[in-house]
Amino acid sequence: MMIAANKLPALGLGPQIDNCYGSCGYGCGLAPDQKRKLENPIDEVQELQDTCKRRKIQNEKMKLVCGSSYCPKDNPEKPLGEDAHFISHFAQTIGVADGVGGWARKGIDAGEYARGIMNHAKETATHMAAVGATPVDARKVLNEAYAYNADVQGSSTGCILSFDKERGSLHAVNVGDSGFMLFREAMCVYISPTQQRRFNCPYQLGNHVHSDRPDAAEEFEVEDIMPGDIIVLGTDGLLDNMFASEIEEVLVEFNKVSGGRECDCQELATTIATLALFNSEDEDNVTPFQMAAEKAGVEHVGGKIDDITVVVAIVVASST
Repeated sequence: MMIAANKLPALGLGPQIDNCYGSCGYGCGLAPDQKRKLENPIDEVQELQDTCKRRKIQNEKMKLVCGSSYCPKDNPEKPLGEDAHFISHFAQTIGVADGVGGWARKGIDAGEYARGIMNHAKETATHMAAVGATPVDARKVLNEAYAYNADVQGSSTGCILSFDKERGSLHAVNVGDSGFMLFREAMCVYISPTQQRRFNCPYQLGNHVHSDRPDAAEEFEVEDIMPGDIIVLGTDGLLDNMFASEIEEVLVEFNKVSGGRECDCQELATTIATLALFNSEDEDNVTPFQMAAEKAGVEHVGGKIDDITVVVAIVVASST
């Protein structure tokens, strides 16, 4: 499996202890000149696959079947939380965004910014697909969604994935600490890197003078996608509270129960989100966020209470 990316992954392991408007010295990222090839160490597992099988898969049409689950943290003042997401089966495009909660100190609900970005992204992706612009260009979707959201205050992370049904490849753009994992036969074979300026301070889209613009987004193309592959896309509420190995365990159990039949992506997303929520409230559980905090010299034990968004996309064979 080969990953094409437009620049080196940003340093930093994971999301925030408290969202960091006005505290992390933002600055707009530089636009990359071109893509280059990136090898992910986990990808070496895929080199063991049979060449003939891979050639057969490349000639097989595929599509994504998706489901989602959202667990906003308990806040009566913001019942919708600050995360947002979208699924467009028609455009074969999905996305998540996480509004930066630090804006609340200025009386601004960053969830509105995140919802605006995702609503515009879905509209843009659907329009592209309707006029025959397939596969959908995820970077163009992000650019247009950002432009349409120009009058909204706040900021958010953003990660958008589109699927090329003909080539069997994923195209993704990401700003900040949302991201995705790719699983094959219940094993994690790829984890997208996050963008942070320092611990707990992700890149973030916004209209403030110091916010990031879409050209700061890191871009990926994941090739050699196969039927049965599972993509788990999430905000930091998921990624801070669950290791890839924990999701692998969920997939193994689902495979046992289903007897090899195709998983219900809605049910799978709900199960993963529920476990992430449990971990976020468990002070005795070691989490990715705790490990990232320790590496940064920050004292933190257990999970991180946050909005949790999970989108699960299963790759299935398609006749169209």
